[in-house]
Amino acid sequence: MSYVERRTGDLLVAELGMDGGALERELRRRDPLLSLQGWPSATHGCILWRVVRESGPDRPPETVAVWQSESGEPYPLSSGLLDLVDRLDRNSRHRYLDEDALERRRQAARDRQVERDNEALRDDWNPRHGRSPLFRGRDLQLSRQRARREGKPNFG
Repeated sequence: MSYVERRTGDLLVAELGMDGGALERELRRRDPLLSLQGWPSATHGCILWRVVRESGPDRPPETVAVWQSESGEPYPLSSGLLDLVDRLDRNSRHRYLDEDALERRRQAARDRQVERDNEALRDDWNPRHGRSPLFRGRDLQLSRQRARREGKPNFG
């Protein structure tokens, strides 16, 4: 078996590459109602994989997990899909964050980063010990002294 690399945020994850049949068998072993479906993605030109649970003959299947990045880019088939399905299992103690909770978490992290950036800017621009943050050269000092000696108005 080969390894498949996929990027999740800033982290590069190496997972065991699997084909569709092996994943289908593993999903059926976990739950007989689970199955793997592939949908062609016109934007990415490849197959977008999702795991569905059969709900009965009169209802459409329920989507359990979609195997794609947060930006919508499909991942290659790997054992990571089984880990995702295990995390999303309703009978486990693992809590799944829905899209709204993930968005709130991302927004809060972005707000914290903006506040840290603003604090750093304030620290850079506020004068320390009464001095100006801008460099004042020797030529400027001599020019001001000359202007004072000649009686010209103070220009700064």
